[in-house]
Amino acid sequence: MEKQRFFKMGLMEKNFLVKALCDAQKLSGPEISGEVQGLINKTVNAPNGKLYLSDTEFQCAAQSLNGMRNAYLSAGRSSGGIDRVLLKLMSSKYKRVPTR
Repeated sequence: MEKQRFFKMGLMEKNFLVKALCDAQKLSGPEISGEVQGLINKTVNAPNGKLYLSDTEFQCAAQSLNGMRNAYLSAGRSSGGIDRVLLKLMSSKYKRVPTR
């Protein structure tokens, strides 16, 4: 059993997270692109919206959402939805899950 962050996603959270990860993948180099693609697949295929994130995946997701938020703010757009998703991600708790 290992501790991972448990992020319960609705449709809005899932869409924002996938969009932010896709944007981060386009901007990242080839060494990080594979990890981000794995996280995108994990997010899309999460059963019942239950996403378990390791520490590196959590950090990647948080940085991607924050980058998307910064892009929206610099373009003069509202970032209210992204803020909600980022806050929900940052306040996610650790849960013990079986090792895969």
